[in-house]
Amino acid sequence: MSAGFSLAALPESGAVAPGSLRLCLVPWSESSPEFSLIAMVLAVLLLVYAAAGEPLLGRRAFAWLEARRHTDPTALVRFYGLTIGVQWLWAAIVVAILLTSPGLALEDVGLRAPEEWGPLLAALIGFCLALLVVWLLTRDRGSKRKGGRAGEPPLPNPGGHALITLAPRSRTERRLAAGLAVTAGVCEELLYRGLFVALGVAVGMPVWVAAVLSCVLFAFAHIYQGWWGLVGPGLLGALLTVLYLGTASLLVPIVLHVALDLRALLSTGTGRRRRAPDLWGSG
Repeated sequence: MSAGFSLAALPESGAVAPGSLRLCLVPWSESSPEFSLIAMVLAVLLLVYAAAGEPLLGRRAFAWLEARRHTDPTALVRFYGLTIGVQWLWAAIVVAILLTSPGLALEDVGLRAPEEWGPLLAALIGFCLALLVVWLLTRDRGSKRKGGRAGEPPLPNPGGHALITLAPRSRTERRLAAGLAVTAGVCEELLYRGLFVALGVAVGMPVWVAAVLSCVLFAFAHIYQGWWGLVGPGLLGALLTVLYLGTASLLVPIVLHVALDLRALLSTGTGRRRRAPDLWGSG
């Protein structure tokens, strides 16, 4: 047996119930992911960065952007470029983890064709219901103060301030925004859903525990958006996780993630531009 970290290295003495063992495997695999020593070190470093570094650095980077967005025409381009570079660095480290771990297959991190489509429909229905609840809770924010004191601005939509700050205004910014959407869809899914779920399973967590923890980390990565950065991305992360575990593939979550990010960034920068003054004025 190769040296590595995995539930495959269970002690020979003591029987383990098949059902209990199955909870500690990715549902579409008959064996537990096995990380080499160097791969485990790299994966833990990524985990620490996702838990602490990404939320803190994300808030600092966003605060830097806010302070320069209206005075420096290159601020958003630089912010986009930095974010794209950091996320592809994650992806490169995940590739290095795969290359240095003979016991870690591509399918262990979801790089395979979808297997089941039923969970896709169920997850989409659940996500639509969650969106309906959020809309019902927030639909009156923009007009809550109508009829109130004269000159008092309306309340902003949840997450609106962050989206307006990130909204592209030039052709170059729109191109980079599209690149960022594709980058986030690929790299964030590979890291949060693919690697972190496999890592949790490899160290002995039931797959559902590893999935929940990956959703929490994904939500905290968006804390720079305030409370909505936890709620909105948290719901999205839950949907993407259900799709991943249900279809046994990262491909569907990646496509959906890219599509949602393209809509959020590009529609904010064009079709929703007229709403910018209200949102900025309330900040």
